[in-house]
Order: sequence, then C-alpha cells, then structure tokens
Amino acid sequence: MDAKRSIDPAEALEKLFYIVREEAQANPRFARRLLEAVGHTVVFRGEETLSAVDPVLVARRGLVEFRATFMSMKAADIKKIGKASGLMVEKKLPTAVGDLVDLLWDRAHQRLHDLYPQAAE
Repeated sequence: MDAKRSIDPAEALEKLFYIVREEAQANPRFARRLLEAVGHTVVFRGEETLSAVDPVLVARRGLVEFRATFMSMKAADIKKIGKASGLMVEKKLPTAVGDLVDLLWDRAHQRLHDLYPQAAE
C-alpha cells in the first residue's frame, strides 16, 4: 500500500467497506452490531446464533421471535448464552429447553425494560 498515493473518495470508501464487509462475514457478533445500529432486524439461526445472539436485542422483537430463536437450541447452549449475557448467573438452572427459554425471556425482557422502558411496553 502506498500511503503517499492519492485516491478519490469513491475508491477510499470502496476499500473501507471492503474491510468492514470482510470483518462482518468473519465475525457474526460484529455483523449483528452493525445491522442493529442501522435499524435492520438480524435473524440468526443454528450454530451462528451461539456466537452472535444477544437475548436482550432478540427480546426487542417480541416473544414469538424470541422463542423461534431459542427453542431450537440445546439446553446447554441456552445456559451458555444466558451466562455470557449475565442473565442466568445461578448454578442451578432448569434443565428443560422450554423452561430455560421462559426464564431467559423473563430476564431479557426485564433488562430491556430497564434499559429502554418505552421499547418493552
């Protein structure tokens, strides 16, 4: 790369967006944050959900979307997400997927209400 070479604004933006696009493809959490910032609904399913999902942001889309996102997961994965998000910190948690999803919903919805009172109404 030649730092002394001048480029036009379109080429500079092309290079910038190439790097952002590359990073977003490699990092689902970064992609989710970018898309949430510009107001797009991001739907993650399957394995990519584990590294990218934020239960509080999913709760913003309502119970139906929340359940669709989490009910297809294994109990251990729901616990891992709950602990990583700080929503499930106790040692003894339910073992059934439905019970875990309900608990995660209650806590994510409460945190959503605490952070954005108007969004959780």
